[in-house]
Amino acid sequence: MLVDAIHAVKQRRRFSGNALIHADVLSAVCQIEISDCQEARRSISSATIGMRICLTMVNRDPFRLWVSRNLQPIAFLGAYFATIVAGNVIFATPLGTASLKATGFSPRILDMDQMFTPGYWALLLCPFVLTPLVVYLTKRGAQPLIAKASAILPDFSGVEYLVFLSVCYAFVFYQFWQADVAALFLSGTDAVSSVNARFAIHDRIGYGTLMVLQALLPFLAIYSMLRWMRSGGRFWLVAMVGNIFMMSILLIMLNMKWPVLLFYIGLVMAVFVNAKRHAYVKAAIGTIFLVASFLMISSFVYRLAPETQADEPKIAAVEPTFAKTKVARASRIAAETSTQAFTHAPTILFAALNRMAVIYPYYYQTFTTEGAVCGGILEQAKPGPKCRASTFIYSRIFGVAEGYTDKGTSPQSVHISGYAMGGWPMALLALACGSFLVGLFACLPLDKNTSIGSLAVVGALAGYHLSQVPGEGVILFDHGLLWTFLMLGIFMAWRGVLRILGQSPATQMKPAE
Repeated sequence: MLVDAIHAVKQRRRFSGNALIHADVLSAVCQIEISDCQEARRSISSATIGMRICLTMVNRDPFRLWVSRNLQPIAFLGAYFATIVAGNVIFATPLGTASLKATGFSPRILDMDQMFTPGYWALLLCPFVLTPLVVYLTKRGAQPLIAKASAILPDFSGVEYLVFLSVCYAFVFYQFWQADVAALFLSGTDAVSSVNARFAIHDRIGYGTLMVLQALLPFLAIYSMLRWMRSGGRFWLVAMVGNIFMMSILLIMLNMKWPVLLFYIGLVMAVFVNAKRHAYVKAAIGTIFLVASFLMISSFVYRLAPETQADEPKIAAVEPTFAKTKVARASRIAAETSTQAFTHAPTILFAALNRMAVIYPYYYQTFTTEGAVCGGILEQAKPGPKCRASTFIYSRIFGVAEGYTDKGTSPQSVHISGYAMGGWPMALLALACGSFLVGLFACLPLDKNTSIGSLAVVGALAGYHLSQVPGEGVILFDHGLLWTFLMLGIFMAWRGVLRILGQSPATQMKPAE
C-alpha cells in the first residue's frame, strides 16, 4: 500500500523540477496504517536522495560526454600540441624563419644538426600514440576502484567551506601586505623592470603563498562555481563571484600571465562539463573572454603601453586631487593597454606559440649529442642539485647577458624532461607515468558530487602542467596536486572526527543559501 501511494505521487509530479515533494508524500503516507511508518520514513528518504542525484546529473550529448570523460588527457595533449608541437611544425615550413624573427628568437636553431631528424619527430609526437593507450588501459583497470574510492570524499557544508576559504585568503592577504606587493606590481615601467618586479614579488611572498594561491584557492573557487551550478543558493553565488573577482586581482598582481589564464581556463572547462543548458555557447563566450584576457594581460605584463611619469605628483599636497590623479592615471593606462593589446595581437599570439616550442630543439640537440649533462634521475632526486635541465637550457638559449641565469628556467613537458635525464628509456617511463596520472583523473565519476567534479577540473589543469614541466613539478611545485590533496585530507580527517563524536555536518550552522 505504501509503494502504491508513493508511486501515485510520483505520477502526479512527473519529474517537474522538484520531482518529489515531502508534503505530497506525507499526505499519501497518512492513508496507510500506523505500523508502516518506519517503512514510509525509509522510502521517503531513499526517494528524496534518488531524486536529488537525478536533479544534479547533467544531460550531455555524445561528443560532450566523451570530452568530459577524457578531459584530463585532452587537456594534456591539447596544450602540448598548441604550445610545443604546432610551433615546431611551423619551424619545418618556409614560415619558420619569419615566425622566429617575429618573436625575437634567432633562426640559428634551424641549423642544428639534430633538427627535424626522425628521432626529433618521434620524441615530439610520441605522446599522441602512447598516452591514449595508457589512459585506455588505466580506465579499464582502475575505473571501478576509483568510483568506489570517490565515495569517501564528501561535499563541504557552507560553514566548512567558509572556514577553509577564509584561512586561505587571510594568509594570502597578510603575505601580500607584508611584501608590499601592490607597490612592486606597479613598479615595472618596461619589459625588463616588469620581470624584475615579478622575481621580487615571488621572493618576498615565498613558496607557501604561491602554493595557496595556485593550488588551494583555485580548487575552492572552482568548487563554489560548481556548487552554485548544481544546487543554486545565494551563498554559493556570492562565493563564486567573490572568488573570481579576488582571484583575478591576486593572480594578476603576481605580474604573470599564465596563472590567471589557467584559472580562467579551469572555469571554462568546469562550465563546459557541468552546464545544464547551452554548454557550447557558454564555452564559446568563455573562450572569447580568454583570448581577450590573454592579450590584455600580456600587454600589461610586457608593459607595451608607454609609461609616463609626468602625471605622477611628487608630493600629495591635496589628497582628493591626488586620488583623482591616481584614478585618471589608472584609467589612462587601462585604455592604452587595451589599445596596445589589440595592436600587438599577432606578435603576442606568435610569442605564445613559440614560447615553449623554441625550447624543444635545444633539449633534443643538447641531450642527444651530449647525454644527461645534469645527471640521471638519482642525481636529480637529490635536494638542490647543482644542475637542472631547465636552467641549463635557459643559459644555452639566452646566455648570461639576460642576467637571470640564477632564476630563469626553460622547462619542457614530462617526457622531454625525462629524455634529458636518461634518453629514450626515461622519456617513455616519464610519459607512461604522466599518462597514468591523467588516466586516473579520467576515471572520476562526473556527477558524483561537487568535490569530485572540482577535482576532475583540477586534474585537467594538472594535464596542462604535464605538457609544460617535469613530472615532479605536477606534484610538488607551488601549483602541485600534493597540496590540494593535503587540504582535502585535512577536510576528510575533520569529517572523521565529527563521525567519532556522533555529530553530522547537517546539524552545523549553515550560511543562508
